[in-house]
Amino acid sequence: MSGNAGMSAAQIKKASALKRQQKAKLKGGAVEANEKDDTVNEVELEVQKAAVMMKKLGQEATSRSVGNLEAKAARNVTGVLGSNPLSRDLKILSFSLQVHGKRLVEDTTLELSYGQRYGLIGSNGCGKSTFLTCLAARELPLPEHVDIFHLDEEAETSDRTALQAVIDVVQAQVQRLEAMAEHLCETAGPDNELLLDIYDRIDRMDPNTFELRATEILMGLGFSQDFLKKKTQDLSGGWRMRVALGRALLSQPALLLLDEPTNHLDAASRNWLAEYLVTLTSTTVCIVSHDYEFLGKTCEDVLHIAQLQLAYYHGGFNAFAEARPDVMEALPTLTESGATAVINFPDPGRLDGVKSRSKPILELRDLTFYYPGQDKPTFTSVFGKFTVMSRVALLGPNGAGKTTLLRQIVGDMATDQGTGKHTGEIIKHHNLRIAYIAQHSMHHLEENMRRSPVQYVQDRFVTGLDKELSKRETMKLSPEEEALCSKNGNISKVIGRAVRGGELCYETERWGREREGSFWEPLGSVKCKDPYVLKLCLNFDAKLQAFQSGAEVRPCTEKEILKHLADFGISHRLAQSGRIKGMSGGQKCRLVLASAVWNKPHLIALDEPTNYLDNETLNALTGALQRFKGAILVITHHAQFSNDVTNEKWMVDHGSVTVTQTAKEARLARNNSQDSLARSDSQESMSQSESMNSLSAALSSQSLSKDE
Repeated sequence: MSGNAGMSAAQIKKASALKRQQKAKLKGGAVEANEKDDTVNEVELEVQKAAVMMKKLGQEATSRSVGNLEAKAARNVTGVLGSNPLSRDLKILSFSLQVHGKRLVEDTTLELSYGQRYGLIGSNGCGKSTFLTCLAARELPLPEHVDIFHLDEEAETSDRTALQAVIDVVQAQVQRLEAMAEHLCETAGPDNELLLDIYDRIDRMDPNTFELRATEILMGLGFSQDFLKKKTQDLSGGWRMRVALGRALLSQPALLLLDEPTNHLDAASRNWLAEYLVTLTSTTVCIVSHDYEFLGKTCEDVLHIAQLQLAYYHGGFNAFAEARPDVMEALPTLTESGATAVINFPDPGRLDGVKSRSKPILELRDLTFYYPGQDKPTFTSVFGKFTVMSRVALLGPNGAGKTTLLRQIVGDMATDQGTGKHTGEIIKHHNLRIAYIAQHSMHHLEENMRRSPVQYVQDRFVTGLDKELSKRETMKLSPEEEALCSKNGNISKVIGRAVRGGELCYETERWGREREGSFWEPLGSVKCKDPYVLKLCLNFDAKLQAFQSGAEVRPCTEKEILKHLADFGISHRLAQSGRIKGMSGGQKCRLVLASAVWNKPHLIALDEPTNYLDNETLNALTGALQRFKGAILVITHHAQFSNDVTNEKWMVDHGSVTVTQTAKEARLARNNSQDSLARSDSQESMSQSESMNSLSAALSSQSLSKDE
């Protein structure tokens, strides 16, 4: 029977209406509940988005090593967060790190207390730089509110000034943080915990003092007022590294990771940086450096990687050095007499046409140089000469023009930059072979990471000529110059060289006049023609130099390359089967050095080698340069390295180049030092002898007394 039996139509209609009302209420309540849930979900979503953006901002200051996906794939990192997720103190339990299957640390504990400064030390290859990279890449479970700046490469080139390049990047971060805070406040409310992290980070950056602090930081790192206005595209790699360091210091991150921060700094800048880092009480600093004096000034604690574990020592680096002399003895230093890395430069042989070792092979005659757009010359009236026995150090403050002068000497930079103001010339022996290793020579390897070392050398010297030479400003023809070679009547090719009538001459061919035969052009005449003609002559010189270096008896075969690389500590197995991307930093440096001197140079030029070589490789380089039978030209701020490998000092400063020490003066100083040491040893020996005689007499006297 139906439930509606006995009810009138009106009653049934009223009951139906009541049911519909009840259903509507239930439905309305459900909708209201859903709307509340949706509102909560939207707030949570906005908070999550803000957290992700915070994490991205924290990773923006990371480096190329963090962005290297191949290297990241090769790393296997595990660990568990053991500290409070809201704290800035970091503790990672069961921390393990492997690279290409090689264990670097295993099942150890990582602890970094907020505001402390740590020095990370260990033998070469133990994984110090990899440790910093895995932290910067957040491959460990680090709290998202801990922002990180990882410094291990220079700032990018742009048309911004050095000062603006520092301010703009940090200012952009602040603007995004402020926009994020405003949006989060509107969507999640002013009490959200993430807002506190955002405002704290903005406060640490202190946007109101950006320009003042950025200027102070850059000047502390060696910038002058004029250099602050220079575009970063006009700065060397070393100066752009200072710009990157300026960004790191200005941004005041919660965690600052510095990989060899003093490499490009002179003594005054190193001291300033050490003093500045000590003032960073709201930043945790972790430093990898072979500059132990710098670590002694900055570090409160030492983190030692050894036997796959992290060991902690409090009290600073100097206290650690006193407490653990066994560890310090095992760490590579420049004072070690021997080096485990192997470097042996090839014998350049006799320079054809030079019978006396004291005869000049390169001369600077009244050289004055202007950069385009500059009214003041970089240097004026420079005179100097090199023989095959010269060992010269270019010294002077940063920005004085040392690298500019060196690049012009080796032919990497033209003396005429189109200003029409330059005067003087650089005269080189036409058979002189030069190897130039710049501060950033490692970039040669970037396009060859998948190749083996043997394949890299073969490709670079496949024609007998060094491909890197053809890229030099003084030898590479522009499209306009190549077009001039094809213009009717113009010199199009250099096919020979000889001394005729006491003057060096080049045999040339002219476009469209091949049937007339070749034409001989004296060098003096070549210098007066279009610049492309001199470039053709220099390229021809390079071909002959490659031939004279032994290309005809030293073919670019695997057997010959393996023999050459072995002289630089690169084993046959690594050279044949290994890949450059899997080589350690020291091995890559030795590969670059080996490639640069394949042509058996008479002169080796190095720009700040202590900046890009680890101490083990630098020890080996020092010994190799001391044994080298050719000339040496070095730019360095490292006094000990300079004294070990050079005997002439050229000071570049205020637009002039002054010889502050000649080879003869260095020889006399060394002899006087040896004589003084010999006299000291002799006096000490005499003193010891007198003491022994006195002791013997006393013993004899005692013996006689007893007998009596």
